[in-house]
Parts: sequence; structure tokens; C-alpha cells
Amino acid sequence: METKQIEKMSDAEYFSVPAISASQIKQFDKGAYWFWKTSPFNPDREPEKDSDALVFGKLCHCLLLEPEKFEEEYLVYDFGKLRSNKKYDEAKLENPNKIIINQDELDHAKKMMASIKEHKLASLILDGATAEMPFMWVDKETGLPCKCKMDAIKRTKGGIIIIDYKTSSDVEGVINWPQKLQYPLQADHYCRAVKEKYGEDPIEFIFIIQSNKVGEEDIIAVCNVEFDTQSVAHDIVDFHMREIKEKLDAWNETHDKNIW
Repeated sequence: METKQIEKMSDAEYFSVPAISASQIKQFDKGAYWFWKTSPFNPDREPEKDSDALVFGKLCHCLLLEPEKFEEEYLVYDFGKLRSNKKYDEAKLENPNKIIINQDELDHAKKMMASIKEHKLASLILDGATAEMPFMWVDKETGLPCKCKMDAIKRTKGGIIIIDYKTSSDVEGVINWPQKLQYPLQADHYCRAVKEKYGEDPIEFIFIIQSNKVGEEDIIAVCNVEFDTQSVAHDIVDFHMREIKEKLDAWNETHDKNIW
């Protein structure tokens, strides 16, 4: 598999590709069991459920980065406050190709988008960036297929920057403890994609983090990962890739679930 930058690829197509993603690296960092539980290489993995937090995060990403897709992908439906009810299940069954949201979620997300647009630095960074860019490549050391889907990427006079948008109920905690959420591992994986595609390292990986608490939509932080932290993350990703390769090879040979 050659390194590819794919202009058009649906989420379904992207997630169906059996390759190592940043989320898979982060899962392996927690343990091989967690990696295998959600791995595209696992034929028995269970599909991801539509949690309220997951759906809302996707909604914010769509409105910020690809607002033109909203009408096609989303359906506003009065199913109540939570998705764990019959009305939501019925709406999902009748509209299998739509992401079901309620009006409160849409109103909240729109308030967040208004706050992002008013944030001068975040708006400047996002201006002119290409959104939701998927990449596919092969890791040279292990031969493992890899993939990532960047929120946004932008070439500036100084070089390439990668932009990742996060929503959180604890923005301060994310800033102070990014390692807890393994953001440096994600940053390294994305930087590898840029290096493989363009033959150059990105000059910066920028996180735009916004509060998803009602009434606190204007709390927005723009930050990056320190050089020393990123250097350590690079070594950790190298180590995990070698371990994943070893376990996948053993699994393909024996199909012994105890490997994980």
C-alpha cells in the first residue's frame, strides 16, 4: 500500500479499512486487550454504540469543519434527553443512514460554533485549512498498514500545520494533563502521516479545545504539545507498533485469543 491522501472518503469507508489508527495506538497504550476489543483486525469486535458524548462531538466537528454535510448526514428528532429509549431506537431503525440528534443538541452545538467564530486565534488558524483529510500509508519498520483522518491540515509559509479540534467538559484538565488522554500519541501518529505523504515534518500540531458545558461555550484554548513530550511520545509509538506487529503476526498464525 502506497501512502495516499484521499480527497473523498466517507466515514464508513474510512473506518472499514483495517489499519492502525491513532485511536488504536491509544487503546494499545492502555493494554493489548483494549486494542483488540476495538481493532478492525478483530473479526468479532462489537460495533461502537451511539453514546450522547460521541454523537455530540461528531456534530460539533461537522458544523465546524464540514457544515455542508449536515443536512445529508443528520436528522433532528424529538427522542427525549437520552438515547437509551424506545423513541431513539425507532428513529434510528427508520433512518439507518442518518445520525439522530435532538433540538437541544443542535442549539448547543450552534452556540459553540458561534463562539469559535468569535475567537480570533482559532478562526485565524482554521481559515484556509483543508478539513477531514484521510491518509493511508505503510509503516516502514513494521510493514503495518496505517491510517488517520485529520480534522484539518494547512500549509503556511513556514510549513505544514495539523489542526485537531476537541470538545471537553474539563478544558483546564486537558491542557494540564494531555498525556492522560494520550494526545501526544495522536499527534505523533498524525505527524508520521504528513512525513510519509509530503516528505517533511509538520512545523506544528495545534489543538483547539472548546468547552462543551452549557453556558461555557466561550471557553476555548489553543495549544500544542511540548517538544520533549512529543519526543517521548514518538518513542512510545515506535515501541507499540513493534508490539502490535508481533501480536498480530502471532494471531494470524494461531488465532489464539489469549495473545490479547
